[in-house]
Amino acid sequence: MRVAAIVPFKCFTRAKGRLRTRYSDREVEQLGHAMLADVLGALTRASCLERVTVLTDDPSVADVARQARAAVRLRTPDPGLNPAIEDATRELLDERFEAVLVVLGDVPLLQTPEVETVVEAGEQQPVVLVPSSDGGTSLLFRRPPDCIPACFGPDSASAHARAARERGLEPRWLSDLHPGTALDLDTPEDAQRLLETGVACRTTELLRKFSR
Repeated sequence: MRVAAIVPFKCFTRAKGRLRTRYSDREVEQLGHAMLADVLGALTRASCLERVTVLTDDPSVADVARQARAAVRLRTPDPGLNPAIEDATRELLDERFEAVLVVLGDVPLLQTPEVETVVEAGEQQPVVLVPSSDGGTSLLFRRPPDCIPACFGPDSASAHARAARERGLEPRWLSDLHPGTALDLDTPEDAQRLLETGVACRTTELLRKFSR
């Protein structure tokens, strides 16, 4: 099965407004670099993925992606999260990819074994969801890539599950992966939760540094 991963990621200088209530603009930008590098590290080490592609409108994000050996699709102007995902999905269908794994770029504790577990589950069921702690979707597996639309946004895990059932597909929920897989970094409270896991990665190292 040919599987590609899509990682949408916003401009470092505009993203994560809620984090800026605790961290400076420069610190948030550095955290963005670290988060993306952490996520791409987990994905590029996964042998089940033939390609990892970052979707962005920010050349600095593209630089980080290329350093991590990921492909880049620059979207200028940014069409929005779901349209960008769907545009990339159509391109991958044209290249005869059989499945797509969408991974948000703000789950820095993502581990390669969890990625492989999701893809393995996708060999049995066409839609696999990894919900985030706030009801969103950290990872979405679709086989074929366009079997359901991208519904990222508030409560997107439920929206993706509903979209699957409307098409006669029963989604597989994976809520028992490594706890860090469900932890995204959007707020200062999220930062504290990441630190409390004790997991070492680029992002948590920076958070510790900025908390001193």
